[in-house]
Amino acid sequence: MTPNHSCRPNLATPDSVGESKGHNSMMRLDGKVALITGAARGQGASHAKYLAREGARIVAVDILADVEEFYPNATAADMETTVETVRAEGGDILPLQGDVRDSNRMREIVDQSVERFGTIDIVCNNAGTIRIEAIDEMTDHTLDVVVDTCLKGVFNVTRAVVPVMKRQRAGSIVNTASAGAIKAVAYSSHYAAAKGGVILATRSWARELAEWDINVNAVAPGSVYTGMITGLAGQAGEDPLEAFARHSEANLFTGEKGRLDVDDISRAIAFLASDDARTITGQTLVVDAGWAA
Repeated sequence: MTPNHSCRPNLATPDSVGESKGHNSMMRLDGKVALITGAARGQGASHAKYLAREGARIVAVDILADVEEFYPNATAADMETTVETVRAEGGDILPLQGDVRDSNRMREIVDQSVERFGTIDIVCNNAGTIRIEAIDEMTDHTLDVVVDTCLKGVFNVTRAVVPVMKRQRAGSIVNTASAGAIKAVAYSSHYAAAKGGVILATRSWARELAEWDINVNAVAPGSVYTGMITGLAGQAGEDPLEAFARHSEANLFTGEKGRLDVDDISRAIAFLASDDARTITGQTLVVDAGWAA
């Protein structure tokens, strides 16, 4: 199928979408503190900007190092860009290096966040990775990296932050799942299984933590043009724009509406993190232009 030019991604920064800074007299997250993993680029960087725009103070966490046999991760320069864009919105940000697979480091980051800002109100478990490979080609290393990052990492961050939220009897946890955990795709079963686990953990934690008024939800994005897409395309020897266009053409919506941008996911995150979603918990919001329908 020939790629449709209308499915090519909007490569503009989030500055160019939505309302401009200084726009919002009713910021939904004013005074809140949001901890976001995988925040140095892609969806995480967009979430940091959107939540800051809504008034949140940001703790931006990222591994800032490559992992053997996987596509390149974000760099310190990427994190600096996130810091600059959040500050350009008038937001306060604490950038921290950390691997979500390291539970001790996640506890340190929570302690540093509380020391700096006094609390943590919102957690966006966004960090993730993927590798395209057949089940009989997976090594122990690649299986462990995907599952430990995409599933165990969500547990590590959540285990560290829940005591803070229990003490204040309030909080919102928004986990990043994937439309690929709802509609099966081949050659990434470790990723699909890990993200499916995130959806089930979300539902379980929602029941467990409701006593403390802690909401737990998930967002399941479809294909979004980020470092993950470009990295996978590079691994497969494909042009990233053509690969993204091909994925977009499988969505129910066509043309501009069928092309997902990071801001589409960030708007969903901001909604679930806000009091607008105060009675919503245990749910997975699929944002994929109908791909998994």
